[in-house]
Parts: sequence; C-alpha cells; structure tokens
Amino acid sequence: MSPPPRRLLDSLVAEGGLSAAEAELAAGLPVAGDICVEPTRAATPTRAAPTRSCRPCSGCGTGSWRSTAIPAPCGWARPEGSARRVAAAFVLGADFVVTGSVNQCSPEAGTSDAVKDLLATLDVQDTAYAPAGDMFELGARVQVVRKGTLFAARANKLHQLYRRFESLEEIDEPTRRTLEDRYFHRSFDDIWAETRGYLGRLRPDDLARAERSPKARMAQVFRWYFVHSTRAALEGVREEQANYQIHCGPALGAFNRLVAGTPLEAWRDRHVDTIAELLMTGAAELLDGSLRAWSLATPGD
Repeated sequence: MSPPPRRLLDSLVAEGGLSAAEAELAAGLPVAGDICVEPTRAATPTRAAPTRSCRPCSGCGTGSWRSTAIPAPCGWARPEGSARRVAAAFVLGADFVVTGSVNQCSPEAGTSDAVKDLLATLDVQDTAYAPAGDMFELGARVQVVRKGTLFAARANKLHQLYRRFESLEEIDEPTRRTLEDRYFHRSFDDIWAETRGYLGRLRPDDLARAERSPKARMAQVFRWYFVHSTRAALEGVREEQANYQIHCGPALGAFNRLVAGTPLEAWRDRHVDTIAELLMTGAAELLDGSLRAWSLATPGD
C-alpha cells in the first residue's frame, strides 16, 4: 500500500524507464491499485478470518496506508451469503467486496448444470474439508461440497493411505480393489500410464522424481483422482456424481436460505448482476437502518 521506494524511482529515471515527472507522480501512489483481503475461501488452505479492520495500520512497513497521496482501495473477498455479512465488511472498512461461491450457482458460471442443480440445494452444513489436489503431499485442505457426493470422504481416505504407505505395492489387496473399482474405475497401472505421459510432456522433473521414488509415484496416481473428479463435475458426468469435486463454502448455503421462496430460488434466474444487486441493496438497507436507529438513540450527539 506504500509508494515505491525513492531509490527505485531514481534508478528507473536514470535508466530511462520513467521521466522525472512520472517518478514524482509515482512517489505519491501506492504500488498496488487495489488490495483485496481474502480471509478464507473454498479453494485455498484453511485460515482464520480476520476480526479487525480491513485497513492494517502497519502492514506496509512505513506506518500507515495513509502515507500515500491516493490510498489503495481495500476490499474484502467472499463476505457473501447474506446482506448482513456484506454490511459487516463495509463496517470493517472495506471499499468493495468480491463475491465467490454464490457465483458458481448462476447461468454465467462455467460449471455444469448438474453441479448447479446440486449447489442450489445446499444448506450451510453441506460442505466439508478435503485435501487440496495441487498440494496433496503437504496435507493442505479445501472446502468442498459434501451433500450428494462422496468426494470428501474418498479424498481424505486417499490422503490417509498416502501417509500410511510408502508405495502402491504396499497397499493391501482389498483396499486396492476398492480404490480401483469404486473410486477410480481404472487400475493403478492405467492411471500411471496416463499420468506418466502427461508428466513426460509437461513436467519432466516431476516424472523423474516419481520414477525414482515409489511414494512420489503413489502421490501422482492419487492426484489423478483430483483432476478426474474436477473434470467430472465441470462436464456434469451423471454416473460420476459421487466423485464430483466442487469447491464451495457455507456462504452458498446461507445465500440459498436468503433466496428461498423468491424468484432467485431457481439458479437459472440468479444472474451475477442480480446477485450483486440483492446483496449490496440489502447491505445498504441494513446500514441505513442501523444509522437511523443510532441517531434516534443519541439525539444530542
């Protein structure tokens, strides 16, 4: 949120990258045009939501965001689900909000109709945590839809097996049959052949590591399931619904409660601009009502 260091501006002027006038203007502008605080989201490792203002007073290292002539707008990502949460974001100091999970259940979303049909039925308790496919070995976790799928349970089982065994060959035969027949619908050998071809074309270093390490090869085979489950959801493969991987937080359940019994109960009417207008108008009404109540309670102030 601070301007670029003077020494950097001076060096750019010396190199011809900036004129002296441009450097003078840059000295009063934040490096970032916008800052968006993302307390938690479905597709990232879990973290605690902030309870303090959206405007940190010392995070930039120079004392305050107000040290710039034009402060960077500061927003809050994913306060959606209800107008009350959006209003809370603005009370905390946000200049704007960015919606997330609620947009998946709209005509504009790029996922399948089958997924949207499922998302429109979610309540706040219908999500769970599962391993993140791109950080499988590290044990990072993401929020996914639990209702109507077995993905969360199966993904967690795969991570348990990864931690327990050092190679695919160590997995006992009954467990292997369960994975191949129920989870993957393919054999370990078939999955590895496909994965090996992909790694050889695009990630040769990872392929070399997997061929040296049986545990790394097991991780690559298990990670195939995360790619497969995402594709199945995006394409709406009905027979693969049990394996759908859908990143989503409880905010969508809260939004479904909000629109129950209204025209927006049907996801085909939930255009993203309509969702934004509903949440922003509701937040404005809440804030206006609170300010009016406060002014009536304190007439002398």
